[in-house]
Amino acid sequence: MRRAAGGVVLLALTVLVPVAAQQPAPAPVVQAPAAAPVPKPGVPAVQHPMAAIVPDAEYPIIGSPDWLAMGENQVWTNSRAADLVSRMDPYTNETVATVPVRNPCSGLIIAEGTLWAPSCAEKVVYRIDTTTNMVVAKVPVSPAHNEGGIAYGAGSVWLPSDPKGEVTRIDPATNGVAARITVAPGSFTAVFGYGRVWVSSTEKHLVSVIHPATNAVIAEIPVDTAPRFMAVGEGYVWTLNQGRGSVTKIDPHTMTAVATIEVGVPGGGGDIAAGEGAVWVTARDIPVSRIDVATERVTHQFVGPGGDAIRVLHGSVWLSNGRWSNVWRFQASKLLHTVPESWTVRAKRADLDGDGAADLLVEDLPVWFPGQPTTFRVRPLSSAAGTSFVLRTTLNGTSAEVPFVRDGDDYRAAFTGSEPRWIHYQACTATGRCAEELVVASPTTPLDVALGKTAFTPPAFAAPRPPVVGAFVWNILEPTILAPDYQALLDRTDRTGPPSITLAQDYGELKRHEWEFQHHTAFAYGILSADRQTELGCVYINPSTKAGYDATVRLWVTRQGAEAGLDPVLEKAVRAWVKARWPFTTVAFPGRDMPMTEWNALPARSAS
Repeated sequence: MRRAAGGVVLLALTVLVPVAAQQPAPAPVVQAPAAAPVPKPGVPAVQHPMAAIVPDAEYPIIGSPDWLAMGENQVWTNSRAADLVSRMDPYTNETVATVPVRNPCSGLIIAEGTLWAPSCAEKVVYRIDTTTNMVVAKVPVSPAHNEGGIAYGAGSVWLPSDPKGEVTRIDPATNGVAARITVAPGSFTAVFGYGRVWVSSTEKHLVSVIHPATNAVIAEIPVDTAPRFMAVGEGYVWTLNQGRGSVTKIDPHTMTAVATIEVGVPGGGGDIAAGEGAVWVTARDIPVSRIDVATERVTHQFVGPGGDAIRVLHGSVWLSNGRWSNVWRFQASKLLHTVPESWTVRAKRADLDGDGAADLLVEDLPVWFPGQPTTFRVRPLSSAAGTSFVLRTTLNGTSAEVPFVRDGDDYRAAFTGSEPRWIHYQACTATGRCAEELVVASPTTPLDVALGKTAFTPPAFAAPRPPVVGAFVWNILEPTILAPDYQALLDRTDRTGPPSITLAQDYGELKRHEWEFQHHTAFAYGILSADRQTELGCVYINPSTKAGYDATVRLWVTRQGAEAGLDPVLEKAVRAWVKARWPFTTVAFPGRDMPMTEWNALPARSAS
């Protein structure tokens, strides 16, 4: 018997699942050998002290917390030496339960109403009911290694179960083995995404891809040395490679590695997660590294004590710190506020003379504010760019030119627009050669909210996990889903006439949506098909522009979404989600609760 935080006594009820007589004995669990710490150079140009991050919440954990598992109203971590798993409440910021598990290891997942926690000591997988926090079963499947990962998808749990190369598929309905699948030797971590199971082989430096319909390995993808931990999200599959401390980016549709990103965190341990427009890596002594998905560059790295496992739950990053016996939660956007990334990270490279080499960096702005001066920057990279530049803008049909002024290595031009919408802009040289036209959008919110003068949500608010709606996938509206988002705009059920937005303008919209989500001024989601190739609708949660309402919610679906019956199901789920999980008192659904003509006639809210 152990006492949970808050004085609640929890009794662990164990129900053993019988092992069939012909079932082979589990292979011995491989333990990571103790080794001297490997120096981690990181990426010095973007490094900052860990003390710069101030968490929004800190959860005290008995023992040394490590792996993390995320659910809608729960976050779990395990402590191997203490023989415990602990449950945290993301809404109250409290540790609310502890449950005994002998030597929990090799990851955690929440699926089918239970927490699945492998035990290296007992060579089983514990199932803990997430309603009662009680152990309800022990599934007789052993993890292959104490440093690994367990996955859920296609109605099954997937666990690498033999260091010689085996993944066991577990049926949650029976707690029985549905299949044993041969993979490359030294495979210890599995993740599920894009309709496939992805398994990293640390020994063979590759990722095996299992098709759940056939239980067959359909591809083996070479990656950098010693891949271990993996993540799925932001349109790709990611591996943390312990050999050189790099991250490999895998296209899930072509099943090929498309980039290797130098992070500088070699050695054992570590973890990786994807979300909030970024990939997040943790390692001993470099607890937080942020990689921009679009540019494939490390933008921030925080150095100091801490760092064992890392996860992202809409809006917040969760970091376990075993040596400090705690788990941190902090808003992903805080990193950008605390240490703003250089404008060059997302800058566009322009080849002005056609020789295949970039001559000019042009700032790709995420948002602009009407009535406020907007600064645009360029940086010449070669003599072909020259030293004289002009900014050409078009806003609502009105064009303007502003000269750039030198500022150290950069050149700056300031433009002030009075009306909202899109600024189309180009940087041109004195000889008339211009970089590609870019688009930046103004906020969807009232200006006082966009500028941070009026808060839309409480300071430590974490956007709640979206509701489950069939097999559809929620994705923050961001530039990584430009292609399906633009096609969805063309396929909207309520669209009449020719498209009112271009692909470049939609790119500007997605940059702005991402910025608003990061700054908690508005929250926009795309509803994607299970393979993430098609967007079937969108949901927008915005500050109200009308008096008497805290927020507005709008949603729409495409013709394909309507044919699938998505609209009423999505609306019902969103209404319940917003009512239960969002910090608003009065919420309007314009166009659904009242006609748009009636909504538009309501008095406007007053700015704070």
